[in-house]
Amino acid sequence: MHEAYLEVNKVRTKVTTFGRWVEESPKTSEDIEDIVLIIPGNPGITSFYNIFAKTLHDKLGYPVWCIGHAGHNFPDQPIMIPKLEVNKELYGLKGQIQHKVDFIEKYLSGNVRLHLIGHSIGSYMILELLEHPSLKDKVADVSLLFPTIEHMATTSNGKFMTGFVKHIVWLIVFLSWFFTVLPSALQFILVYIYMTIVGMPNPNLDSIMDLVKPGVLKRVFFLAYEEMDQVKERNNEVIKRNCAKINFHYGVNDGWAPKSFCDRLKNDIPNVHAQTSNINHAFVLKRSVEVGKIVADWIKGKQ
Repeated sequence: MHEAYLEVNKVRTKVTTFGRWVEESPKTSEDIEDIVLIIPGNPGITSFYNIFAKTLHDKLGYPVWCIGHAGHNFPDQPIMIPKLEVNKELYGLKGQIQHKVDFIEKYLSGNVRLHLIGHSIGSYMILELLEHPSLKDKVADVSLLFPTIEHMATTSNGKFMTGFVKHIVWLIVFLSWFFTVLPSALQFILVYIYMTIVGMPNPNLDSIMDLVKPGVLKRVFFLAYEEMDQVKERNNEVIKRNCAKINFHYGVNDGWAPKSFCDRLKNDIPNVHAQTSNINHAFVLKRSVEVGKIVADWIKGKQ
């Protein structure tokens, strides 16, 4: 595994890779290189996806890259991250999409066969990107996991977000600031206790620590608000034109992308490839290996 911060669309951004690093030359002399690119959900913290990405790399043998969302990973070293208050265009939904375009144009401009994976809002971003000139001819297949691609504000979680969480975000951010001034050892103990109570595996500890930084939370919630406002109608035309490339995976009890959305998708586009399972929306917390195997099989099946 290699991880570092790169300048992407004016924001120092964390990128994690399994296999070759994004700035290295391909290790083979083949004309076309297969690369898997993961676009995460919200929060877009790359370390949540490490086990998932490693599983894909082990099963496929391809380089697997995960790009965090702009402003969702803060480096420990003093690197300037543009302030949210005067740079909202960088951190909203459209800004995050442009962020991915910038990354693709910088690091995937060669002879690449691209296997795109989107989780949650990352699925929406991929559908918006799929026919972009920088991507259109490179994409071999697309895996959209628990896709929040329509009417997010009307879902049970969307209503909870807009009806309750939105009104206490100031309190959540304040508590996160208070948490960060505690001694580091106490921070780790408190997070470890929380993870033990909710049954979350220990590998997620560092990811949770990255998430509870006030600056990160502000940007996470800012993106979430824009998701509620802007994710409305499903992009049926793009799905229809790329139907043979796309696999959808929904959860039967998903509060963000409910099974009814999957049923409606299959009714509206009968030849779509969509399936459901009992896996939770936040699969990266407990079932990364299982979902990694599913997606690896999809990719192999498209070849």
